[in-house]
Amino acid sequence: MCHPDLSLLSISASLQVLQTWLAPKMPPKVRQSNEKANDAELVAIAILQKSHKQPYFSCWWSFIKLNFCPHLPSLTQANVRLKRLLPTIESLCVEVEDLDFCLIDSFPFPVCRSKRAARCKVRAATKGYGTQGSVYGFKCHAWSTLDGKLAQYVIRPAHQHDLIAGYDLSGNWVAYGAPKIIGDKAYLDGANLTPPKENAKTRDPRWKEEYADARKRIETVFSVLSTTRLYF
Repeated sequence: MCHPDLSLLSISASLQVLQTWLAPKMPPKVRQSNEKANDAELVAIAILQKSHKQPYFSCWWSFIKLNFCPHLPSLTQANVRLKRLLPTIESLCVEVEDLDFCLIDSFPFPVCRSKRAARCKVRAATKGYGTQGSVYGFKCHAWSTLDGKLAQYVIRPAHQHDLIAGYDLSGNWVAYGAPKIIGDKAYLDGANLTPPKENAKTRDPRWKEEYADARKRIETVFSVLSTTRLYF
């Protein structure tokens, strides 16, 4: 899939290029007579929000509506339609590439403090544990490339073991070129490259010390996502 290059274009020009590229890729639907913007235009605005690293969609929507597209519908209507189009957006934003190595790790998505879990009404949220202690909510498990790009991710309840979520990610292992997967001890299963446990009788001959330094890259990626609030 060849994505359009928007690096040197203005916002208005980027919107036009993206709409032209997205139009034939939108799922079929019945267009309402009073519809103010088509699906391609809404998705183009959502994608540009991420490429311009704007953390709040509401602010970005107001900016675009005020300066470029005064005909846009309300923010509420846009959110409803974009939620319906989420599978299409994900498929357009993900470009599978062959990898020699990938890094796997997880980070928490808490929905509330543990002491308030009994009153939490978020469905599927559970209590789990991580390196920073207990968390009530979810955990994001992701693959990252060695240069810090997220390759794929899944979000699972916090109680689910990292290894089980790792198996879900490995379902696309062949599509990514069957890379060698570097993880921490939570992903120890004999197939992934993980550091040896302290009480291990034998060391995995495949493990190299430089893998430990390489694995820190995905921790940096998670840190950037958390500090900038650019969540998935």
